[in-house]
Amino acid sequence: MIKIAFAGNPNVGKSALINAIAGSNLKVGNWPGVTVEKKEASFVHNGEQIVMVDLPGVYSLSPRTLEENITRDFITDENPDVIINVIETPNIERNLYLTLLLKELGKPMVMALNFYDEFEKLNHNLELPLLSEKLEMPVVKTSAIKGTGLNELLNKAIEVAKAKQVPSFKITFDSFIDGQYNEIKEKISKDERFNELVKKYGINFVIIKLLEKDINFLKKSKEVYGLDIENYLNDNIKVIEEKYDDDIDTVLAERRYGEIKGILADTLRTSLKSRLDFSEKIDKILLNRVLGLPIFFLILILLMTIVFNGSAPFIDWIDGFVGGFIGKYAGILVEGTPDWLQSLVVDGIIGGVGGVLTFVPLMFLLYLFLSILEESGYMSRVAFLMDKIMRSLGLNGKAFVPMIVGFGCTVPAIYATRTLEDQQSRKLTAALIPFMSCGARLPVYGLFTAAFFGQKAGLVVVSLYMFGIFMAIILGTILKRFDDFKVENKALLIELAPYRIPSVKVILKSAARRTGGYLKKATSIILGILMLLWALTYFPNGGDAEHSYMASIGKTIAPVLKPTGFADRWEPVAAVVPSIAAKEVVVGFMAQVLDLPEEEGGEDEEETTFTQDLTEQLKGLGQATLDSISGIVSLDISGLFVAPSAEEVEEEGAGVVQATANLWTDDLGPLRAYSFMIFILTVVPCAVTLGAIKQEFGTKYLIRLTGIMLLVPYICSTLVFQIGRLFM
Repeated sequence: MIKIAFAGNPNVGKSALINAIAGSNLKVGNWPGVTVEKKEASFVHNGEQIVMVDLPGVYSLSPRTLEENITRDFITDENPDVIINVIETPNIERNLYLTLLLKELGKPMVMALNFYDEFEKLNHNLELPLLSEKLEMPVVKTSAIKGTGLNELLNKAIEVAKAKQVPSFKITFDSFIDGQYNEIKEKISKDERFNELVKKYGINFVIIKLLEKDINFLKKSKEVYGLDIENYLNDNIKVIEEKYDDDIDTVLAERRYGEIKGILADTLRTSLKSRLDFSEKIDKILLNRVLGLPIFFLILILLMTIVFNGSAPFIDWIDGFVGGFIGKYAGILVEGTPDWLQSLVVDGIIGGVGGVLTFVPLMFLLYLFLSILEESGYMSRVAFLMDKIMRSLGLNGKAFVPMIVGFGCTVPAIYATRTLEDQQSRKLTAALIPFMSCGARLPVYGLFTAAFFGQKAGLVVVSLYMFGIFMAIILGTILKRFDDFKVENKALLIELAPYRIPSVKVILKSAARRTGGYLKKATSIILGILMLLWALTYFPNGGDAEHSYMASIGKTIAPVLKPTGFADRWEPVAAVVPSIAAKEVVVGFMAQVLDLPEEEGGEDEEETTFTQDLTEQLKGLGQATLDSISGIVSLDISGLFVAPSAEEVEEEGAGVVQATANLWTDDLGPLRAYSFMIFILTVVPCAVTLGAIKQEFGTKYLIRLTGIMLLVPYICSTLVFQIGRLFM
């Protein structure tokens, strides 16, 4: 077996290269001991078992973040057979700094010059044989998107791994540092205490880490090898710092950059074209001080318009397919069984999970367009645009990156705070992330906006997203006054990757993977919760939801929530409780407890066969596809501002949407629905998120944050309803 580690800066295309080479999606797990995604692919090539590991993107190997620690520890402790150092070729000078750090580890290496097609479009040129000679490693031109250079890269990596071809450690120091370096090398070589350490890491790596006084390296040396060597090179460090009137880290960094400039001076020929390339031209508009934020909000509105226009026909079709087709024949199959079993199958399982599955098209389209924004390079610009706002919280725009992740799922967003520099910043950011509308809340928004706001659904959802951001700002402004959340206001340092046309294959895979995760929850965790909810709703009166255990729970809590406006009905109140387990459950719960309208025709309806019903459903799917394409292509933003007519509402048909619309039939119905959605947005996040917060910050912090997220939704929903009713 040959183990290949892919290392490089963030956003250089490591994952895309592995997927392109392996021909499959990366297998995702966790690194031993930490809940950070570990991605790897395993396959057979020319009879050889190959395992590729995608290491977290880093800029340094002197661990300040968890990602840097994982990357270095994997290379030093897991001993991969070869490292493929992935370079973003248009930014080769910046990327080569990590290359020199990797060389210090003394492992076989191959360089993948990724995005080489973009590099050539800029009319740049690299003398590859000379570059390979100077770096003492093979270099291969690649493009993950176009699939070029992949076989050559893999074959070269296998060749280097088998030959154990290690590039020598070589930085062109001046004669003074060379003298100090050789003196240190001789000193360590003669000290028997270092034998095991040198055998493990190599003498060059040991020298560099001692000079840098790398905290992680010194700690491991003491714990594993019993060496207290923190001050071992103090005299040498002092001499070097006095000579150059600078700290040792800066001296070494300058020598590395000097080595890089020397290499590129001989091998790189650049064009003036890069000085005002495509990305810079686009950024003049999208990052404009005046236009930047309005354009971002316009993009968000446009995205939601496409998502809702494109998914609405499929939502209607799935609603009818699950209720009118699957429900019908499932009911036939369980005829003659006890009433409770019939209710469990039809109302509990099919009605509950079916209600959740109804919104799969909406989720897929949302993830699809979020993937486009991510792959195009625009999402990092959003962090840049939000920097000014985040500074009002004492954070910088980099803290908004985990929040962006939170729009997909809160759990990885909590773990993404590990990239921030200090614990206070992490705690404050983690407190704000749950206010980002994660994908799990979207089905709830989809249900209630479809029921009460019709064509204005997209606009209402955008307002919920904006409300979450607004509440995060308000809460952050308050929390930063407390000692646990006081952070040093640091400047934003974030890489703005060049704009790229996203690969259709990549964005489809990303959207499918995320939607698959939603489906997995819907058919496993959520199914279990829905069955429990069905039991609470069915018993003790055999399906009389109004007098069930769940109704009792809702009616007990309702008086406390009366000021929020939605608590005049027990169903939405009761839905809040299981929402803490998983937000998607709300939709399935509504499908279980509400009276779904009967299909028109009743007993006089013409009997149809299974084949006829299936044919009709397939025709409906075809029409839904055409309507979806028409809705997406139309880009009809005006539809967000047009209220549906009474006839249109009446024609919406049966299903959970219509049943939800019957929750409140008074003039305040839309306001009550909006208040409920605000509550779901701001209330305690799902149980998995709570577990992540506990793991990262401890029980005490979790209890405090839970208390905040029980108080905030009550205040927000009450204010929204009480103020809103004054204008109605």
